[in-house]
Amino acid sequence: MNVVRAHRWGVCCLAVCVLLFSGNVQAEKLSLDECINIALDRNVSLASSRYSLDMARQNVWSAYGSWLPQFSLSAGYSYYEQGGVSQYQVYSPINRTYSKSINVRQDLFQWGGKYFNLKYYLNLRKAGEHNLTQSELETIDLVKNYYFSALKYRGLLEVAGQAVGAAEHNLELVQARFDLGSANQSELLKAKVQLLSNKASLEAAKKNSAVSLAQLNNVMNRRATADLDLDDRVDTLVVADDFTGAMGYAETNHPRILSAQAELEATRYQRLYARSAYLPSVSWNASRSWSVDSVSNWGSFDGDNANWYFGLSFSWSIPFLDGFSLKTNHARATGAHKLAVVSLESTVNSVGLEIQTALLGINNARANLYLYEESLRSAEEDLQIAQERYNLGAATVLDLLDAEKNLADARNSFVSAKFDFNLAVSALDRAMGRRR
Repeated sequence: MNVVRAHRWGVCCLAVCVLLFSGNVQAEKLSLDECINIALDRNVSLASSRYSLDMARQNVWSAYGSWLPQFSLSAGYSYYEQGGVSQYQVYSPINRTYSKSINVRQDLFQWGGKYFNLKYYLNLRKAGEHNLTQSELETIDLVKNYYFSALKYRGLLEVAGQAVGAAEHNLELVQARFDLGSANQSELLKAKVQLLSNKASLEAAKKNSAVSLAQLNNVMNRRATADLDLDDRVDTLVVADDFTGAMGYAETNHPRILSAQAELEATRYQRLYARSAYLPSVSWNASRSWSVDSVSNWGSFDGDNANWYFGLSFSWSIPFLDGFSLKTNHARATGAHKLAVVSLESTVNSVGLEIQTALLGINNARANLYLYEESLRSAEEDLQIAQERYNLGAATVLDLLDAEKNLADARNSFVSAKFDFNLAVSALDRAMGRRR
């Protein structure tokens, strides 16, 4: 008896522990801003833009370095042995030489070539920074789309669940009336079809909700099946932009436009740098070298074998004697500059098209939101009237089922319209290059 009682006590304790711990296990609840911050920190697609920016920064260091003198230190050792035979003996002279040198060289004048090269890489670095910002905006836009879509499908899932509950209640009601002979076979089949249809909609809503959450987890670089609970306290976003104001903001803030402007400026300096190669350059170099045949004297720069050298060099490349490389480089830089001009114009026009499309989408979404809000109120009123008429015997079961179906459709439309409006506003933010 004591063993049985202990066993029962153990089972009860285990059950209590399971209930307590299972109640504490909850899905992580994240707001929209928290999801955006996680995605910006962990999203893999941003790694490529960050790497490109790092390379652009290294190129700037290289351009700065070209202004500094070039310094080199070298040391050498040579060994030479030559055997021979003299009149009296075989001899084998060995010659050893120890040497070292210090060399310094610096370009003095290149007709602004170093400056143009530095400005070229500085503008490429600026373009890389704007490209990284653009990648971040695209990631933010993805998070917003998946977040609002997940909220929308969660709302649709709730509506579908309510519709299934109402359809089950109606089927029970019609079945009871059918058993009493006050409802016909057609009404019963209609109620069954309505229930099956609502269950199918419920399964579709479950699938869409799970997929949208998986997509949101994926853009945050988390497991697709990671538990996630979204904060549904999201207000409908406010829009106070017209095309002129939105375009004016984009022209001064959109990273794609700013990147195209930086690339255009970079190609201008690239062309100037290529042009400076046609002109002469002046450089100076100095060296100190020393060599001895004894390693014990190797540590000094003094002596008869120590030499100083200092010189100035003047060089001027003749274009048609260098395989036309200077001409090719200048033509390539000129072509890149012309292409950058067209690319900037195209980018501005493309952004303008996106803004105009987004504004039209917002107007359409706003109209749908107002429409479906009124439709929901009308459907709720129609169901109430149909229920009262049915209770009084003035309406059939089919009238009641139709009213409930219309209410479910109106709820679906309103939930979709609410979050579709926020998605349309997010599209405008993306088109303007705005983080909000």
